[in-house]
This record gives sequence, structure tokens and C-alpha cells, in this order.
Amino acid sequence: MDYVKFGSTGLEVSRLSLGCMTYGDPGHGTHSWTLDEQASRPLIQQAVEAGINFFDTANFYSNGTSEEIVGRALRDFTKRDEVVIATKVFFPTRPGPNSSGLSRKTIFNGASSMYAWQFSKALYTARLNGWTEFISMQNHLNLLYREEEREMLPLCEDQGIAVIPWSPLARGRLTRDWNETSKRQDTDEFGSGLYAASADVDKRIVDAVAHIASNRGISRAQVALAWVAQKPVVTAPIIGVSKPHHLSDALAALSVSLTDEEIATLEAPYLPHPIAGFD
Repeated sequence: MDYVKFGSTGLEVSRLSLGCMTYGDPGHGTHSWTLDEQASRPLIQQAVEAGINFFDTANFYSNGTSEEIVGRALRDFTKRDEVVIATKVFFPTRPGPNSSGLSRKTIFNGASSMYAWQFSKALYTARLNGWTEFISMQNHLNLLYREEEREMLPLCEDQGIAVIPWSPLARGRLTRDWNETSKRQDTDEFGSGLYAASADVDKRIVDAVAHIASNRGISRAQVALAWVAQKPVVTAPIIGVSKPHHLSDALAALSVSLTDEEIATLEAPYLPHPIAGFD
């Protein structure tokens, strides 16, 4: 596993981040497709043993049970000082005051999915007042959604901000035939909203991924993830792992170097998309 600096900080993180939305009690929250603790632990252990030291979760994933499962697993499989854990704090997990929002009480650093002008204001407001600045941007970026290339990615590159994209495989849409589906896709209302407005264009991109993967003799996941990871501004894509081969594919993608011609083939069908992933 290779490790890179986290933006302009001295922190070093693995080239992949394990997204932990997949792990949580299926009886809690809105994600019925999550894996319970018994099923989650071997996958988290596999990630640790592969050298991943960067884990992304959220307080509201499965009503907090994701953080609990991940915390216990990391306690058993590694040392706390050897891992970096990112979480999110906006959505409420209980009733009452101070249960949600972005006050200092609920958030200290990290940012996700906003307009570049908003992020720029946040950076410079902190700078002018001597406050703690954002050091990372967790944004929506994959072959089906590239709107971040217009302003956010150049801003992050200019300011030395770590970029840790979520949904680099478009919630699995880039890894299978267009008409195939999964339990998660069938029940993921948020995910459906991300891509519903651009289905005709997206199908051509999915077909391009399949074509290049077939020519190379590798999986579609490797092609799609390599496109994200190969961008110089990207620090560590956040991957979801619900089966052992998902991690194997992700690790292999780090060794895939797409040619300029292949990148052009993948990007050619893309048309501007409606902004998705935040309001």
C-alpha cells in the first residue's frame, strides 16, 4: 500500500479509504442492505491487513451502529494511533438541542459536497479570523458525475486541500451492465436521485467502461476506480467493500495506468449534469 500526504498537512493516509456506510445493524437507520457486525469484521480486518489506515464513517450511518462496529473492529485489529478515522456530524441521531448542525460542538474539521464558492468563503473566513481551516474536501466524483472538475478540484489543488471522493464507482453502476441491479441500488433512494436525470448519457459511459475492461482483461471496477485515483488532485477515493473481491479490485486499480486514449474514450460521452449530492 502506498501512502500520501493528506493535503498540505503532515498526515499520511493510504491511497484508498474504506467507506463504512456498508457496516451497521440492518435494523437501525434507513440502510436495510448493511452488513451486521459478524459479517463486517472480516472485511474491516482484510482492509487493515492490506495496509488501509484511513476509514470513513458518519454518526448517522445505521443510527450510529456503523461507528460502533468499526470502532470495535479497529480496536481489535490495529492500534488507534495507526489509523485515521473520518466521520460526519450534520444529520441528527437523537431528538433535542445540539443534536445536529455544524456548530463547533458538533464539528471540528472536514467538509463535504458544497459549491466551490461556499468552500472558498469558509477557507478564507477561517484564515482571516485565525480559526481552524478545512484541510479536506469529500465530494461526489466519478465517471458519471464530473461537475466537480469545473471549480472544486482546481480550488482544492490551488489551496493544498486533500480530496477524498465519495461514490467513485457511482454506487456500483459503473461495475455492471446497465440493466443489472443490486439490493442496495433497488432500495437506495438517495443514490437513485443522484443519477436519475442523466440515464441516457450514463449508459454510454458504462458501456465505455465495459469495453476498456474487456480489452484489458480486468474488472470494470478497476477501470472506473483507476480513472478517479489517477487524477493528481485526488488523495484517496472512498471505497465500499461488502465482499472480499471488492477490496481486491480496489487495490488492483491502484496499479492500473489508463492511457490518454482510454481516458478520452471514457470521458467522451459525458455531458453537463444537474448538480447532485447537495443542495
